[in-house]
Formats: sequence, C-alpha cells, structure tokens
Amino acid sequence: MIDICESFGGAECLKHYYISKKISDYTIYSLRMRLSVGDIKENHLNFLRGCCYDGSYCYIEALNELLDNVNSDTKIRIWSSKKDDDDYTLLLFLCNFLKDRISKISVIFSSDYNDLGSINALDYKEIEFLLNYEKSLSEEEIQLRSNRWENLVEINSELRVLDEGEVKNKKYADYYDNILNLLREEEACTIANLIAECMIKRVINNAGDWLYLFLIDQLIELNKIKIIEKETSHFADMVDLA
Repeated sequence: MIDICESFGGAECLKHYYISKKISDYTIYSLRMRLSVGDIKENHLNFLRGCCYDGSYCYIEALNELLDNVNSDTKIRIWSSKKDDDDYTLLLFLCNFLKDRISKISVIFSSDYNDLGSINALDYKEIEFLLNYEKSLSEEEIQLRSNRWENLVEINSELRVLDEGEVKNKKYADYYDNILNLLREEEACTIANLIAECMIKRVINNAGDWLYLFLIDQLIELNKIKIIEKETSHFADMVDLA
C-alpha cells in the first residue's frame, strides 16, 4: 500500500496516525504539484518555480521514486477532495500517470467526511473515520479520470477550478473583479489583509495565499492596483485601487 496526498501537511497527518497506531510499514508520498494553476502541458514545474516554489522541492523526483517503488501488484490509495482544486486535479493526473502500471487504485475524498475539504485541515485522529470512505476504482473509472486529465492538458487553461464536482477551465482575469471589489470594500489595506479577505470569501475555492498574491501582483502590473506605501515585506505593502 502506498498513500499519496497533495499537501505536506496531509502527509504529516497520515504519518502521525500510523505512528499512533504503532504501524511501521507504510509509504507516503506528498506530491505538491498544484495542478490547478498554470501550464500543465509543457513547463508546469518552471511556472511553479517562478511564482511560488523556493526551488528546494521537485515533484519530478518524487514521481520517479514512486515509479521505482510500484509494480502491477501495488495498491495506491489517493487522498483527494471534491472541494479542493489541487487535491482533485492530482487524482486525475495520477489516474493518467499510473493507469498502465498498476490496476489497484483507491481514493478517499476527505470532503465526504466533512466540509473542510482537504486532509490537510484534519486532525490525525480523524484518519480512522476517513478510512471508512475508501473506494476502489474500477478500470473504467480510472480510464474516465485519465481521459479527463488529458482533456485538461489539451485545453491547458490558466486555472482549473472545481464547480459542483466538475473541473472548470478559467482565466486569471475571471477573478480580477472579485479581488478589486474586495479592495474597494476594504479601501487602503495591506496585501496580507486583502489576501485574507480573498481566502475568507473563498474567491477561488480553497486557493492558498500564494495564488492570491500572484493575481494581486498581476493587477499591480496592469495598473488596477497601486502600492501606496512600500514596506520591507511585500505582504505588508499598503495597496489601494489605482
């Protein structure tokens, strides 16, 4: 059995659970790929390095290691969510990536357990309850999800956002007005406060602060938002409508 989740926090949650149950024989992969954003056709890793990675993590190495540790008898359990864009797109990717190598893939949607979305938001003690939601995928279900991934790659939109259980292809500009309207309500504020409001209002589902910063920087470049007071930390810069 190999467990795979999208977040580092989710992997730590699983690890803590296994340790608490005195289970020593386990393998967990955290594939922090953030597949809901950016180019997924040719240079996704380069895109991530340019906007949010510090360069110390390379999911390609993790994928290669995963391939070295699987065979036709390996069972893969994917921890996903129907409410988290990155979790769900990782499930589609893995079904495509592994479909010709293994036949035993199961999935646990943490959102079936509660409304928090990702396993990253759960306490390790709750893992035992989540295991009751595990579902084995048939070959047809694996192929269907693989096809969906290939379709997303072909379209290669700027954003992929879950909407009522379906992945919708979006553009960055689709969310500009939402961010600008929040800034209009807040008036002048720090970038950190604007990002916090975006996350509270769930402008883009469970998007992290880095994505909102990325979009705010685009709006600054487009002269829609202006920096009125610059600080040592970019998050602390005061901004207002241009």
